[in-house]
Amino acid sequence: MLLGALEEARAAAAGAGIEVVPLKGAALLEAGIYQIGERGMSDADLLLRPGDLAVFEGLLQSLGYRPMENSSDAWLRPSAGSAPPVILDLHTGLWHIKHTDELFDWGLEPGRRGPVLNLADLFIHAAAHPLLHHGELTPRALEDCARIAGHAPGDWEKFWALVARKTGLYGLRPVLWPLVRRLAAGPFVVPEGALAELEPRGLEKIKAAFFEKAARKHSVPLEYLLPVLHRPGLLLKYAAPEKRFMVRRYGSATAAAYALRPLRLLRSLFRRA
Repeated sequence: MLLGALEEARAAAAGAGIEVVPLKGAALLEAGIYQIGERGMSDADLLLRPGDLAVFEGLLQSLGYRPMENSSDAWLRPSAGSAPPVILDLHTGLWHIKHTDELFDWGLEPGRRGPVLNLADLFIHAAAHPLLHHGELTPRALEDCARIAGHAPGDWEKFWALVARKTGLYGLRPVLWPLVRRLAAGPFVVPEGALAELEPRGLEKIKAAFFEKAARKHSVPLEYLLPVLHRPGLLLKYAAPEKRFMVRRYGSATAAAYALRPLRLLRSLFRRA
């Protein structure tokens, strides 16, 4: 159902000259890493260029979607009968990479029904997302990444060399290292050269220690800290998000709403802890 909704939305976007790239479970199914029924999804995550967001949201409204309550990014369409609603979660940025335009310019390849991330970028996103967004490393993330790497055609070392190069360019060695270590511990094989390139060095080892701690056991403080460790600029986005986020999440973007934002974050942190 979700993949059908994704295909419908992507066809509408293509008619408007907009590229829509699936992420997470939708990407893994689209790329053939999993088959239908092997991996569940509760929504479909989509990546768009920031400049295309407003037009795409208008297209979703024409297809019967509405903004999902208490969410800054998700759109919902009720289903018939007792079926669950269709939820499309829209992203114009990713925490592991500062400029997502790079992915649209150099990171896409043809998929079954439209553009998808190449395997190296798909691996990096699948590895970085659980720690940067949820402060944990799940068995599902390990399985996803093992499947992606195992799906690499032909020269396996070429895949790992590209993963290592992009990980270095994005400054992601501390983020990916806990997952890569676990994959390399076996029976999965990571080439020695790539393993050496992916291992944190110098001050990166300090960051890597925090990510390793979260990989061993989730904690709410680390869930908030890890993204800022990777990209300190995200601290400002936490404290003062875009107007669109404030309106969707809190119903207001007034000065008072912004003043209350840090307090709401602290309350959320202590409540979850």
